[in-house]
Amino acid sequence: MASYTKEQEQIVLKTLSYKSHQYYEVLSVEKTCSDGEIKKSYRKLAIKLHPDKNPHPRSSEAFKFLNKAWGVLSDPNKKTIYDQTGQDPDSRGMGGGGGASSGGTSFARRGPGGASPFGGGADVDDIFNLFFGGGRPQGGQTFTFGGNGFQFQSFGGGGGHPFFEPNVRQRRTHPSQQRQRGRSAGDGDEEEASFLTTLRHLAPILIFLLIPILSALFSDSTPDYSFTQTRKYNTQRVTPRYNIPFYVTPNFKEANKLDTKQLKNFDKKVENLYVQDKRNKCSREQVRKNELMEDAQGFFFTDYARLEQAENMAMPNCEALRNLNLL
Repeated sequence: MASYTKEQEQIVLKTLSYKSHQYYEVLSVEKTCSDGEIKKSYRKLAIKLHPDKNPHPRSSEAFKFLNKAWGVLSDPNKKTIYDQTGQDPDSRGMGGGGGASSGGTSFARRGPGGASPFGGGADVDDIFNLFFGGGRPQGGQTFTFGGNGFQFQSFGGGGGHPFFEPNVRQRRTHPSQQRQRGRSAGDGDEEEASFLTTLRHLAPILIFLLIPILSALFSDSTPDYSFTQTRKYNTQRVTPRYNIPFYVTPNFKEANKLDTKQLKNFDKKVENLYVQDKRNKCSREQVRKNELMEDAQGFFFTDYARLEQAENMAMPNCEALRNLNLL
């Protein structure tokens, strides 16, 4: 039997010492913690309790207990039920839906925030209703799709394989239905004409509103500059607050007819554009890092090599903000 450290034994026994529904205690968080704090604590504990990392004989049991707590607190619907009742949302009568059983993990792929892609508690019947507007087909039931000449048919007790077959019997349209369709088509023409009339009346107002916007877009006379020194932009300037270097043409001030105040405003504008650009790119880097960390934690086990690689992902734009004490 593989040896384990005292710390590994303590964290396993501590996790198993809690009662079956003490999910916040299992994850070492408070009820007031944010979703991000709960997720961070779960990841930290998962690494310490995973059987591949912790050789304690009861680590697998503790790891399942941890995943059960995470499955409840990461799902908004289940978390609400648990906070209100203090009971397992997946137990009978609690309305938690087809989640994990006590001590197990959910095999269903979850979307952001732990919710099912089809909504909390969605099952096969819900999905079938979403697409076909009816219950799960029983033996021999047929569903006709409009007038496209096809039927959707399923054989057996709901377990057969559905297929499409040509509908050779076209239904005859009753004269009253034809008149009704004619009226519907007429109503559509009237609605279209009404829309065009309204748009025609609103056109002068829209033009009046668009002219200032277009003027502002095309009248922006910000002189050219570059954050990289080139043959054209070879004269260095620095921004007023963070001393960020950038480069302009040698006759920059004279060519753009800038006085001292305008020159300062220009330097400040360049700095604001630089910081905003770094913030936007840093946000994308953080999103990408979180995606990689999520992918590393699969359905049944955590790929620790990929998780470590995601945690050490290079984030140059965030680093630039950190160097400016903006992060």
